[in-house]
Amino acid sequence: MSSYKFKPFEELPVIHDLPDPFIGPDGKRITSKEEWPKQREYLLSMLDYYLYGPMPPVPAFLKGEVLSRESRFGGDVVYETVKLCFEGFTFNIDVMRPNKPGRFPAICYTTFSKVFGTMPAEWEAVCERGYVLASFAVNEIAFDRREGGGPIYDAYPDWEGKTIMAWAWGLMRIIDYLLTCDYIDPDRIIVTGCSRLGKQALCAAIHDTRVALAGIAGSGCAGLGCFRILGDKNGPDQNPKRTETMGSLMYAFPHWFSEKMLPFCSIQPPHNVKNEYRLPFDMHFARALMAPRPLIATNALDDDWGNLYGDYITYLAAEEVYDFLDAKGKTAFFYREGPHYYSREEWLALLDFADYQFFGKESPGLELLNKPLYKEVYRFGWKRP
Repeated sequence: MSSYKFKPFEELPVIHDLPDPFIGPDGKRITSKEEWPKQREYLLSMLDYYLYGPMPPVPAFLKGEVLSRESRFGGDVVYETVKLCFEGFTFNIDVMRPNKPGRFPAICYTTFSKVFGTMPAEWEAVCERGYVLASFAVNEIAFDRREGGGPIYDAYPDWEGKTIMAWAWGLMRIIDYLLTCDYIDPDRIIVTGCSRLGKQALCAAIHDTRVALAGIAGSGCAGLGCFRILGDKNGPDQNPKRTETMGSLMYAFPHWFSEKMLPFCSIQPPHNVKNEYRLPFDMHFARALMAPRPLIATNALDDDWGNLYGDYITYLAAEEVYDFLDAKGKTAFFYREGPHYYSREEWLALLDFADYQFFGKESPGLELLNKPLYKEVYRFGWKRP
């Protein structure tokens, strides 16, 4: 339970600029890096209060039971299905790992199917780069439907949280298990996801500091996209018919985020940006909560709905926090041609970025990162202390 007191919608002022992440609960700006841990706690509590809602109970213990094991890719890979068991709740995960001695970095993600094959760069990740892949199907935790529900709600009937937080909690339980395995490098754990699963991966990464790096793809509204500022590859465009707003999201997917977001958005079509200006935060706060850990955002250039321009604005704003924490160079962005899906190019960009951040490995793919689309951009009215 948070010790911070947050105001209801009616008492909040209109803020047309991006809110300043350096302003603390007392209304004063922090001035030193030593104050950041407490400020981080405050910002995370704010996001939980308004956006994500409460987290399910964290289990006191967890064990994994290997249900099946087989070889893949000519014996170079071990593929396991593991049942995670804790306090009256179980769910299955799939793990692919290099079939050789050593401790390896891990990439945790979720899918809509429990069978591997949905990731377009599995061979490169496991065999060529030496990463462990660990995944679960979302229905193992919570159903993706308007009325909500799912196994986690049956296991914790007193918990009244939302689906994005439930799925993020599932990623954290994968990490719990992996940290018991002698083939895992505990300091090199990644979470990733695309679209709604990108929103979920971001939620997990900012809540669990065991996550060493996050790869967030096409996450749009309530992911890395800005609530206040919309646009596509051509620049700003406040058109809710082209770009997802919080109103269109809450209208279509009311089970994902807290009902406290409802007053801040236009729930009826055309879902214009209006009351979002009363939000005391925007999603550069979420990016900032990753700092100083590495973060890469990837997007498809034809994904107008995903708010590419707003994603870039939150990147620029969060860079102020990374700079404040002496972590410049720990963030990246990547664009590729085509529509909205988690592409092979984006997975390879994530692997290149992770190899560089974890091991200092240079690759030609790094030259494709951090190529700005825009000559002129919105400038927020504050800078780092």
